[in-house]
Amino acid sequence: MKILLITGSYPPDICGVADYTAALEKYLRRAGVQVSVYSGRRWDLSNAGRIARELRASDADILHMQYPARGYGWNLGPQLLAVLEPLLMTIHECSQAHILRRLSLYPFTLRAPRIIFTNEFERRYVRQFAPWIEHRSDVIPIGTNVGVALGRTDRLRNVVTYFGLIRPQKGLEHVLEMASYFKTRTNGLSVRIVGTVSPRDKDYYENLRHKARELPIEWVLGLDGDRLSRALAETEVAYLPFPDGASERRSSLIAMLANRAAVITTQGLHTPPAMEQAVLLANSPTEAATLAEELYNDPERRAATQSSSSEYALKFSWENIAAQHIAIYHQLFARRPEAILSSEKGLLP
Repeated sequence: MKILLITGSYPPDICGVADYTAALEKYLRRAGVQVSVYSGRRWDLSNAGRIARELRASDADILHMQYPARGYGWNLGPQLLAVLEPLLMTIHECSQAHILRRLSLYPFTLRAPRIIFTNEFERRYVRQFAPWIEHRSDVIPIGTNVGVALGRTDRLRNVVTYFGLIRPQKGLEHVLEMASYFKTRTNGLSVRIVGTVSPRDKDYYENLRHKARELPIEWVLGLDGDRLSRALAETEVAYLPFPDGASERRSSLIAMLANRAAVITTQGLHTPPAMEQAVLLANSPTEAATLAEELYNDPERRAATQSSSSEYALKFSWENIAAQHIAIYHQLFARRPEAILSSEKGLLP
């Protein structure tokens, strides 16, 4: 059985879905699956027919699209492709997307034999306007795209780490407010921002740096591989102020939990109750800063929070995620006529 992952972005592109696709590819290979990736194409409507022909000409047994991704932009080629070909779909985001983006998801629900969501909240949300997906939808959580560092790593004392993309609507302004609070308190605490800046967000980043020039902030940018793993393993306390609240679709949060950090974050409509027990919730940067102080002043509470983090993160292992995908692939491969394969290819038994 051969799998073709279709995505608008793939490393070195800076995009969460790009990282997710690369990790899924890696762990499917480890499980013995033959898998390849189709990416880097023009996704406008005029190019959809050519892409469909290329997909039909491939020797893939299952076509699996990841959507959305930054590389797709606002093009509607993926939607037309989903009408032309019955694609297995993973929909990474809907509820927080622009209304036009949400409307554009309809074509993906029509011919897809199965639709995968990364959390139950998103599946319930889409079922409200597409109830016909009730019996052909699944939930498979995302995993961390950052490996846990091997061996002993000394943790940074009195440092609160933010980890994620440096771009608008990631809560970075709240991180700067926390640093400003630390400065006025003269408590010895500081902030470390670990992340990556895409070329399109360079102006936003430069503006942040200008605002933060007098604040106790260290910028650690562009890390990958082992260097990034070590940076997260060094984290005692993390602050991840998501504007729409913490959820299981936040890979940066999962990475911090997997690295046994005590995570301070924000609550939202799709924050699961079990996650609320594994993190500390703060309604404002000031409240978050106060929690950080308390954690550093109370080693027992800090250790207990870190233990809860690592226990909760176990469900997000990539081995488990790959196994769940493989189960779906086998189910689809065995089905007629709903299988993803085009019957014209003569590959069905």
